[in-house]
Amino acid sequence: MNPLRRKAAAETVPEAPTTPEPVTGPASARAPKGRPTPKRRTNSVPPPPAPKTRKEAVAWQKQQGSKAKVAGQKTLSSNEYREAMKAGDPRVLPRREQGPVRALARDYVDSRRMASNYLLLLFPLMLVGYTYQPLQFLTLLLFALLLIEWIYTGSRIRKLAQSRGLQVRESAVALGFYAGSRAYFRRSWRRPLPRVELGDQI
Repeated sequence: MNPLRRKAAAETVPEAPTTPEPVTGPASARAPKGRPTPKRRTNSVPPPPAPKTRKEAVAWQKQQGSKAKVAGQKTLSSNEYREAMKAGDPRVLPRREQGPVRALARDYVDSRRMASNYLLLLFPLMLVGYTYQPLQFLTLLLFALLLIEWIYTGSRIRKLAQSRGLQVRESAVALGFYAGSRAYFRRSWRRPLPRVELGDQI
């Protein structure tokens, strides 16, 4: 055979057909790599977290008020919200203030005199003492005494809560710092307001 004819015949041989890749599902069910398919999605929506601080509680209250206005429900005014906060209404309390153990800690602090009650008065003196070298030791000693008082108070609150059958998940240190953060405020500044008097048995 002529070499030119052989070359022409080789060029006209058709290529083997390629089989397409199998489609495992409808186009709507396929998703790009790394993303879940519609079958993996869940319809459950996690609940929003509770407010952790007073600022978040105020923002949450405003948000709830807007939702209630849309639904035609009665909302708390600013004065009503402040009064509810003073009274310790669980609807407006931030998460750090909620629970029977925290309520017991507030009653414990409000019924006793502590060295932390005078912290606001001592704070300027402690700042001056920290910058003035001869008084630095005294300032550090005051800090240490306050820290010991807070841990001791937290331990007493924890034991008292356990003796009353309350479920205590917090450590003595956490309860002590919570008690101390309330103790150094004046009684009229505390939120919720004290519901016991000094010297009352709780």
